[in-house]
Amino acid sequence: MTSYPDFLPSLLNLDGRWEEIFKRLYSVFSNDFKTGKVFHRGFIVLYDGRILPDGQGKEEGFWHVISRIDRSNRGREIDFRRAERLPWARPLMESPPRSEILVFDHSEGPKDKGQRRYIWLEQFDYVLIMQKKKRVFFWVTAFYIDSEWKRRDLRKKFGERL
Repeated sequence: MTSYPDFLPSLLNLDGRWEEIFKRLYSVFSNDFKTGKVFHRGFIVLYDGRILPDGQGKEEGFWHVISRIDRSNRGREIDFRRAERLPWARPLMESPPRSEILVFDHSEGPKDKGQRRYIWLEQFDYVLIMQKKKRVFFWVTAFYIDSEWKRRDLRKKFGERL
């Protein structure tokens, strides 16, 4: 069994029926991000609060941190490795500087204009991405790094950091 940094909670147990899993995930999201304010290095963190018709009454920000695009039907599908790490998101955002966490800014190209903040728990293959706005961070996504090309891309961005 892998030992995770002691400042992080356990991975979320995603055993059971989908309805139970979904309820567990949304409970963590609600407790961590809908109740009270979240800050990263003195700036408030916001998320996409839009509720789209096919979003089952849940915010887009929630879907972007538990699921990935299913290219076959252009919808989203649960990403269990990403979803089980949802309890890590807030502690990573609010953590003071730590050797385990790489925090860096990268200027994105025309598709994703602006400055992005990466919070990368490199040794444990988890990254949060936020868009820097005037006086806030907008939480774009979080995901488990499950391929070498994603690792290479993040290392390249880290090398090009601002």
